[in-house]
Amino acid sequence: MILFLDFDGVLHPFDCPDGMFTLLSDFERVMRDFPEVDIVISSSWREAHALDELRGLFSPDIARRIIDATPIMRDFTHECVRELEILAWLREAGREKEPWVAIDDFEKFFSPGCENLVLTDTNIGFDERVERELRKRLG
Repeated sequence: MILFLDFDGVLHPFDCPDGMFTLLSDFERVMRDFPEVDIVISSSWREAHALDELRGLFSPDIARRIIDATPIMRDFTHECVRELEILAWLREAGREKEPWVAIDDFEKFFSPGCENLVLTDTNIGFDERVERELRKRLG
């Protein structure tokens, strides 16, 4: 199983009223229950930060499971760009037949009704509802 992870609107509310990565410990707690899941960064943060720098934001045990970041597609006119980046990553990694889930706060980055998407509320981020849904998908 592969989890594609967005940051803004997921690991903290998009407008960051209490700071950034305020929900990281909640996300990491869940991921520790699913040690077989690989994590790939799909956040736009990958455009400005190296993968090692992004890993440094996480606890060491979770950071070791961050295996890559999705490719950056410059065609932002396409509404499903994040899903296309994920599908490109899966193809390039030779893992297109593996199950995957994406946690993101922007539904238009995915095709309508994308069954792989766990959608967060951009103003709340990773909450109990998202945790339940993620556990269900990973279990």
